[in-house]
Amino acid sequence: MTESSDITGGVRCLYILNIIFAIIFGLLALLLGSTLLTLGSSCSVPLFWCYEIAAWGLVILYGGTAFFLRRKAAVIIDEGDQGSRNLGLEMLEANTLAVAVTPDVERRVTFKSWMGSSLLSSDDEDELDTFVDAPYRTNASANRQRVYSESRAMAANYEYDEAAGHYDDQAAALRQQEVGYDPNFVPDSVKSFVVHLYRHIREKNVYEIHQMYETSFQTLSERLFKDTPWPSVDAVVHYVDNDHVFCLLYREMWFRHLYARLSPTLKQRIDSWDNYCSLFQVVLHGVVNMQLPNQWLWDMVDEFVYQFQSFCQYRAKMKNKTEQEIALLRQFDQAWNVYGVLNFLQALVEKSAIIQILEQEKQGIEQFTATDGYDYSGGSNVLKVLGYFSMIGLLRVHCLLGDYHTGLKCLHPIDISQQGVYTSVIGSHIATIYHYGFASLMLRRYVDGIREFNKILLYIYKTKQYHQKSPQYEQILKKNEQMYALLAICLSFCPQMKLVDEAVNAQLREKYGEKMGKLQRYDDEAYGDKLSRRQRYADEAFGIYDELFSYACPKFITPSAPSFDEPLVNYNQDAYRLQLKLFLSEVRQQELLVGARTFLKVYSTISLGKLANYLDVDESTLRMTLMTYKHKTHAVDSDGKIISNADVDFYIDDDMIRVVNSKPVKRYGDFFLRQIVKLEGVINDVDRIKVESAN
Repeated sequence: MTESSDITGGVRCLYILNIIFAIIFGLLALLLGSTLLTLGSSCSVPLFWCYEIAAWGLVILYGGTAFFLRRKAAVIIDEGDQGSRNLGLEMLEANTLAVAVTPDVERRVTFKSWMGSSLLSSDDEDELDTFVDAPYRTNASANRQRVYSESRAMAANYEYDEAAGHYDDQAAALRQQEVGYDPNFVPDSVKSFVVHLYRHIREKNVYEIHQMYETSFQTLSERLFKDTPWPSVDAVVHYVDNDHVFCLLYREMWFRHLYARLSPTLKQRIDSWDNYCSLFQVVLHGVVNMQLPNQWLWDMVDEFVYQFQSFCQYRAKMKNKTEQEIALLRQFDQAWNVYGVLNFLQALVEKSAIIQILEQEKQGIEQFTATDGYDYSGGSNVLKVLGYFSMIGLLRVHCLLGDYHTGLKCLHPIDISQQGVYTSVIGSHIATIYHYGFASLMLRRYVDGIREFNKILLYIYKTKQYHQKSPQYEQILKKNEQMYALLAICLSFCPQMKLVDEAVNAQLREKYGEKMGKLQRYDDEAYGDKLSRRQRYADEAFGIYDELFSYACPKFITPSAPSFDEPLVNYNQDAYRLQLKLFLSEVRQQELLVGARTFLKVYSTISLGKLANYLDVDESTLRMTLMTYKHKTHAVDSDGKIISNADVDFYIDDDMIRVVNSKPVKRYGDFFLRQIVKLEGVINDVDRIKVESAN
């Protein structure tokens, strides 16, 4: 690093400004001083000396200040390095309480053995060899209102020398084209990136960390490492004082980039698991002394679950595995073990005490949501926010396993009806509502699913243009389309259109209007081939349900390892086929409910015999159908209470069916507001036309 590259940010600006002012006053002393002597008055000489002394004094002042700033900036890094020996990213202390992970997680990286001692951590690191299982806990959460949002737009790219970085990028790209990927080659821009990121983490400068993580890392990845990995951690470790905690963070980003841009090998998947184990053990067993942006902490949990899902899918494709890959799978059979993944997430929830924090927030003791999880008293937000996002990670894992009830139970401490820390990160917000809505659909809690899908889809509809430059934009659009498909399924089972906003309804009709019409169609006027026609309609609807579910569902996984002693076959689709079978079984059970709902909406009272005649069934079958309708339109919520999803309610009095009239409340406010806005637009257009014609 050169001296000029060390003068950055505010120090560099002040240095340049002082130089400019010194030059200006020097020129004024030379030019205006001589002008005063030409006046020829008795006061010209004293005035000349007064002016010269003042002007040259300012020149000396500004020049000296610039010289001091230059010298001071040149030693900032050295002073920071010396100070960092006492203030590090991690301050580890003896911990007598063994935090739960699992006995099955036996492979753990001893990061000091491969990276050397750390300047930013204590040598008295607590090596825990025993683990106890952490029980699941669920508690009620507080209503919360978000005051400060970390998700504000980051304006300019981080500047660590644009001109030098541009030429360096060109040279590095040319070198990679000629030589190929060299894990030990570190371009100057990457050196600068690593050094500055390390410094900002030490200083707990969350804004700059966020800017470098979101903008600079993506920019460098696009310029230099579009088709190759970043430099290895061994190549950059000496730029960050061999700090093992920062190197774990760097490797976490390294593997995430590898998964996003390339196809990881089995060994790299296992190494990534080891890195996550080491990183989470640092957080669980030590006292972490750093603050990271919520976006980064969410990405850690999100990527952890994604890589677990990806590994399970990879391992399940056994048919074309080589002998070397099978040998590695046998050797590292605990890598990405489902119990290890669940226990790491649950241990983060337990150790962070996030459930108790959310309860205390309800009582007004804590301010977790108001500060978006950040600690403005100088502490760390890492453990608390990781614990918070781990509850969402547990929901996602349980949905992938098909255990929807447990997934919703894990999310119960977070009140998703209110703003929270999960809404401060767009990826977290969408993932939470997507998996919550899907679990609600599979548990027949259609009203809850419709309500939450409507809110998130309306939010995306209004704000997606602000995320176009985000690296997650394509994923946002994909989840948006999937949630519209899930909303179409929910509304087909439970046609409660009053819960859907008009803007969302318009988008839904545009995307799935024709298919939804077929799903809710019932032929009550056909004769002759009535039964065959209804069966044809039912089969068509059955195919549409299959299509929508297959498109919108998560990528289910089979977490168990294969049996290597039996013939190797692919079983990566088994979990998906099972969930699809369960869903289509529910569809079959609700086929007759479409016809019953159609007639119950028309009549206020109707006899069992008459309705049975309309449906072409006998009365005993009709009674069974009506009982099925009652069962399918009721579900059990997270508190154990029975809730109704029915859009039409009824009861049977002897042989008469009596429909309970429930008139939907008409909402006129939104309609009038939209018309007012349109009228104002028309008035503005008319006024503009008048002004143009007058001119």
